[in-house]
Amino acid sequence: MSESKWHNISIKTESFKEIREIQKTLPIRSSVPQTIEYLIELHKALQKATYENNTSCFDLVYAHKIISTKKGEIDE
Repeated sequence: MSESKWHNISIKTESFKEIREIQKTLPIRSSVPQTIEYLIELHKALQKATYENNTSCFDLVYAHKIISTKKGEIDE
């Protein structure tokens, strides 16, 4: 099993401000790294939702349900 590693990154001030705005909209308190991890998971879920629904556009509601489930799968 690989260990988690932390990385220092530099981003534009405007991008950091956008992350802070996203952070404020989350239903739970989260740090900036947790917000970035959430956005990564959301991106993966959007890709999965797009593939599973065979559509060219993202289904945000479906993707959020994928993130919200423990297994990443939705019982329908």
